[in-house]
Amino acid sequence: MKTFKVYYENRAYALVPQQDTLEGFLRSLEGRSIKDVLDDASYMRLYFGNKFGLGGPASNTAEAGLQKFVGALSNWVNRDVFKARPKEREYDTPEFKERYDHDSYRKARHGQARARMDLNKARRAERDPRGPRGHMFSGDDIPELEAQIKEFDDVLDDHPYILAMRQIDNEYDKAVHDFHNAPLTDEYLTDDGSEAYDNLVAAFTNLGGTSETIVDV
Repeated sequence: MKTFKVYYENRAYALVPQQDTLEGFLRSLEGRSIKDVLDDASYMRLYFGNKFGLGGPASNTAEAGLQKFVGALSNWVNRDVFKARPKEREYDTPEFKERYDHDSYRKARHGQARARMDLNKARRAERDPRGPRGHMFSGDDIPELEAQIKEFDDVLDDHPYILAMRQIDNEYDKAVHDFHNAPLTDEYLTDDGSEAYDNLVAAFTNLGGTSETIVDV
């Protein structure tokens, strides 16, 4: 039976290329998922962090080259993630905010935050009545402030903007999950002409491999 150490080391080096060409290595990933690649990359980073410390392996070592290659590979295979979860969320657009009354949501959030700050002041005053003077609250204000916070909580829990935003986030989460777990195809693992692919080629050739893609350096 393998010891955990042997398994851990094998998993940490799971993305070490066994092929002479980048194209051959990428073909070996067909049928696996982006999540598989990202998980193996995470294992390697954790293993190298434990083995070499926070600074990672020394530069100009095989491990440093491998770490750079795996980083470039992770970035490239994950390149379309923002199609599933765009950087600009739909709920951040002016049209969405107007449709779902973001203004009243913002005011409720501000009121909630203010009431919580005031509640903390009142509790400090209750614990230390002889504390610094000049504050506007005392322990007697606690019930009213707690009631205000509950009112704001109730408004925010059922606010149209919150509900719509949660629905969109759930859709984004599902889209990212499906994207990361779909099998990698030959078409997706082909040179897409991007800078991320050029970086991958450079990192692979730095390991001693070759590629059909020529990158100017």
